[in-house]
Amino acid sequence: MSDDTTKSRATAAERPKHPAELTPGTEEVVSGVWKITLPIPFPLRTVNIYALVGRDGWALVDAAMGTPEARAVLAEGLERAGLELRDLRALVLSHHHPDHIGLSAELQEQSGATVYMHPIDAAIMQAMWHGEHQRSFAQANQFFRPHGMPPLEPTVSSQLPPEVLNFVIRVPTAEAITCVEDGAEITLAGEHYRVIWTPGHSDGHIVLFRERDGLLLAADHVLPRITPNIGLYSEYNRANPLGDYIQSLEKVRHLPASLVLPGHGEPFRNLARRVRELIRHHAQRELEILSLLGRRPQHAYQLAEQVFGPRLKNDEARRMAVAEILSHLEHLRLGGYVRQERTDDGLILYAAV
Repeated sequence: MSDDTTKSRATAAERPKHPAELTPGTEEVVSGVWKITLPIPFPLRTVNIYALVGRDGWALVDAAMGTPEARAVLAEGLERAGLELRDLRALVLSHHHPDHIGLSAELQEQSGATVYMHPIDAAIMQAMWHGEHQRSFAQANQFFRPHGMPPLEPTVSSQLPPEVLNFVIRVPTAEAITCVEDGAEITLAGEHYRVIWTPGHSDGHIVLFRERDGLLLAADHVLPRITPNIGLYSEYNRANPLGDYIQSLEKVRHLPASLVLPGHGEPFRNLARRVRELIRHHAQRELEILSLLGRRPQHAYQLAEQVFGPRLKNDEARRMAVAEILSHLEHLRLGGYVRQERTDDGLILYAAV
């Protein structure tokens, strides 16, 4: 689940568009950097990928999904930017979510580009998208059950036959990926970028910062209008994703960023203000949860129903909502504000301390 946290006092002209208001297309946002907005079959409707153009080839940040619509828009975008796949030298994958990696294998195979990714999400990507996606879904359902989640329908992608899934989401092999750690310096299209590890939205999420002019390619770490989904989805996640996320926000807060290029929504300025808004949002959400727990101990699904209410329109929304509530509950528990209780029938309840 994501929340609109843009200040209401901003005028319509000042507010960045919600991703659902954006349409696919291509524009040069700064000299030599093209934003290509591609359609995705999710509520956000679009995802941004970025082509970084140099004198001797170009690089791409993220790879959308391999739907026919996305392929068509990408082809149009590359033509408009005057780019050809044979000149693609590098592909950076910010994290393992399907709307950021789906075309990565075929782009790499057609160009021979070097693929960069953080090792945590590179490993998750291999596990999820090389034949184990159905098992990942089953593990997630089993993880959610003690938290009150009713039986859910399988996700769309977990029901797809392998030949269809591999057409929409096909990722490079482990051997084709060059892993990059926090603080690594990589050269893309003749420019130097610093890799910053920003766990939270995913365990191995990374952003790229160009020191020369303050350009920050933020992927899904800092979005202009909505809050990224910060969820605890299984026992295999890092234990405290919200704590990770807040630390990652603080990590980028004081970067001298001149322009932020997000994975969804329009480019924006004033990174520090947006970071403050996101941190404030999560603090307010925790106060809301503590208020609800002040009445009685509850499990995560009960809390999700009260916090998100009519927004729980389908099973995917319920999964994301419970995962988000769990990330807040675990952050509060590790901070000493709530404790866990187990019922005789195996449910995990949280109670205010």
